Amino acid sequence: MGRIVYFSFPAHGHVNPTLPVIRELARRGEEIAYFGTGQFSHAIGQTGAQFCPYSARVHMPEQGPGPFAQVSTTLETLLEFCGVVLDGQLAMVRQWRTTHVIFDSFAPWGRMVAQLLGLPTAASVPSILISRAIDARYGAGTGRPAEDPRLTPQWYAGFRARCHTRLLDYHLPEPLTPPQLLQTYGDLNLVYTSRLFQPLAGDFDERRFRFVGPCCSFRPDTPAFPFERLDGRPLVLVSLGTVYSQVPKFLRRCMEELAGSPWQIVLATGGSSPMAPVPANFIVRPSVPQVEILRRASAFVTHGGMNSVQEALYYGVPLVLAPQAADQFWISARTAELGAGLVLDASRWLPGELRASVSAALSNPSYAAAAARIAQSLHNAGGPAKAADEIQSWMGTLSPPVTGNTSGRNAGALGCLG
Repeated sequence: MGRIVYFSFPAHGHVNPTLPVIRELARRGEEIAYFGTGQFSHAIGQTGAQFCPYSARVHMPEQGPGPFAQVSTTLETLLEFCGVVLDGQLAMVRQWRTTHVIFDSFAPWGRMVAQLLGLPTAASVPSILISRAIDARYGAGTGRPAEDPRLTPQWYAGFRARCHTRLLDYHLPEPLTPPQLLQTYGDLNLVYTSRLFQPLAGDFDERRFRFVGPCCSFRPDTPAFPFERLDGRPLVLVSLGTVYSQVPKFLRRCMEELAGSPWQIVLATGGSSPMAPVPANFIVRPSVPQVEILRRASAFVTHGGMNSVQEALYYGVPLVLAPQAADQFWISARTAELGAGLVLDASRWLPGELRASVSAALSNPSYAAAAARIAQSLHNAGGPAKAADEIQSWMGTLSPPVTGNTSGRNAGALGCLG
């Protein structure tokens, strides 16, 4: 068995797909220390891994993209995260005699720790793989925000100098560049989709990039929901996820356009201020058990985040996508290209357009058929068991699963790297 340290990027869309995989590895007897922030401590502990807190200096916004709203601020924030983690966790990982490091592809500090300790690496990739060709093909859709005005050659030069200064004492084996901060891959890379859904999948080395499908079978801390109120009408879920939910204007438009429709609407506000009056065909909640709703849904109105799209397609649910930022534009464009959804430009939303799009998704059988085809590919990809197989094969520890709950043994053995 190995001694794995996992470095998360502490946000729901990045942590959630790892939980079933970590749980399966712990069930098989692997010792795992999982670094995250306090809001995820209970969920991580439920997997059988040992939760280890990042330094209090690692701060993530509770709502909205915060420091990740623009590329320049994202890069500055990730650089500071790297410095804080190296300052606080490098010695701990060395003392624990770690054998393997796994990290989120948006957590470059994980790769840095592994480089400095000479350890093999695996990356958890919570979105589609991105390349210049994919960005050129899918990244210029309507509604895309304007380029960050700070990204000038002079800014990049200054940023590289700040990278050098902040990390100089660690003597990293290679200079840090902006692309390495924004997407960091390992010796092995687990991608939570299928080769069918991944754009230009043939451009990525099959030996390093393994498509394991969505991992949504284990989701602790899910909110309660009045399932008894679902009455058999076609069910439409509306949600902008946990980060981009603070868009009350968008949610109000959804309520206005879908009020009085022949469908039952479940709207997750993400903590936005309650909207009144609530139409009779709506159930409004701050948050919902998304996977359980999608099992019953006929369509999904979403921002196009990777987890949301993959979970919907896993259950063959057509989508109406209103991307807000970042990879949502690529993911939404790919969904539409495969025929499983329609894309709205949230910045130029015409009256009646949302209702017409939902109606089309529900009434045109081609959308459901395309979603079903993708669903089959996602199921075939393997899920958490396949991901755990890939990790253990890479580690050289592939063995029959250990029976019983291993959480107590792991927690006692790790002592949070103490």
